[in-house]
Amino acid sequence: MKKVVIIGGGFAGAVAARNLERDFDVTLIDTKDYFEFTPSILRTLVEPQHVKKIQVLHTHYLHKAHIVRDSIIKIKDSSVSTNQQEFSYDYLIIASGSRYETPIKETNRVVASRGQELRLYAQKLRHAQDVLIIGGGIVGVELAAEISTHYPEKEITLIHTKPELMERTPQKAQRYAKQWLEKRKVQLIFNERIIENESGVYKTRTGKKLHPDIAFLCTGIMPNYEHLASYCSIELNSKNFLCVNEYLQVQGHKNIFAAGDINNIKEEKTAQSAEKQARLVVKNIYHLEQGEPLLMYNPEPKPMVISLGKYNGIFIYRDFVFTGLIPGIMKTIIEWKTMRRYR
Repeated sequence: MKKVVIIGGGFAGAVAARNLERDFDVTLIDTKDYFEFTPSILRTLVEPQHVKKIQVLHTHYLHKAHIVRDSIIKIKDSSVSTNQQEFSYDYLIIASGSRYETPIKETNRVVASRGQELRLYAQKLRHAQDVLIIGGGIVGVELAAEISTHYPEKEITLIHTKPELMERTPQKAQRYAKQWLEKRKVQLIFNERIIENESGVYKTRTGKKLHPDIAFLCTGIMPNYEHLASYCSIELNSKNFLCVNEYLQVQGHKNIFAAGDINNIKEEKTAQSAEKQARLVVKNIYHLEQGEPLLMYNPEPKPMVISLGKYNGIFIYRDFVFTGLIPGIMKTIIEWKTMRRYR
């Protein structure tokens, strides 16, 4: 039986492992022992008990795959090494994903300690009066919405380097998010940047000084690329994303694929995109085994749901924007349907 090693147990890695473990000897290597529905992680900061709904152990949905909780330290042409042992492979899938600043997305956590970490930040947030959110992309907007709806008495400041929130979304979505947050007294500061943080004092480029009780950095994702640095034949771009071809093969490697946030495919880094890429990788591994032509990945706009608290949201598909209660509920339904697959 051919061996497949999968690095990372997020959306892409979990899909690949589930679909390959029947016909291949699959090893899933992850720094944590669970799958997590990360789009809902922000809600756990205001509702810590919600973490139980969005996490499930890898052992609960994988029945044949070998699960290794460890960190990759070296990749070779036919094997990968962790801190404890070496694993040979016929196919390698790199799905190590990306990260935000703690606590939005975290690595090196088992379920118990991850829950403890989130409860700690939830406690800090609960006792804070002044909250600073740095970054006005989708994550920053969703976080401001969660805090402002759960804690309307808190003073929330969101600072963004651009002139509009969520600048890659249609203008209607930008306007709706801005008006929605302003209605809930979130102070929005545009065209500004934090340049210094010393002893809890955040200084901006224009000289403003902010003294929050707690601050969250939401300025974009960083690929988890460090384990790739030792493999000199793997090509990273200037932002440390892994370069792949149209079949999602790592450039120059027929038997190594990359799916999800780690690769350089030009599309929004969403759970939906990661899962779609993983399914194509699975198909292409089967095609290689059967000597069939590989399938090309076609990056295209996908529907997106941005939550504004529990009961409001923004649905976006291409230039179509729909706002209000229904998109808000859609996020909850998507979470429920996804977690149901893994339980």
